[in-house]
Amino acid sequence: MFVAVAIHYPTSEHVEDFAAYMRRVRTAVGAPPGLIRFDSWRDPGGGRLFGLSVWESQAAFEAALPLIGSLRDEHRPEWDARPDDILLGVPL
Repeated sequence: MFVAVAIHYPTSEHVEDFAAYMRRVRTAVGAPPGLIRFDSWRDPGGGRLFGLSVWESQAAFEAALPLIGSLRDEHRPEWDARPDDILLGVPL
């Protein structure tokens, strides 16, 4: 099993733009081989948004990276208050 978490820090005026973009990315990814779960979340205590994906393997995640990044040209730099944090993990 393999987990990827992308933590986003949108500016306050672009939270909804960023959330809509995340939903489009999720739709674009579809159901590639090895994907178990892919959800978008909002931090109830702040402005952070995050995407959580669970995969059967790191190889499955890496094979899907072109799909995950397929809409990157739609992302606007002015949406970001700071760079994203990306967490990748395997079970203990």
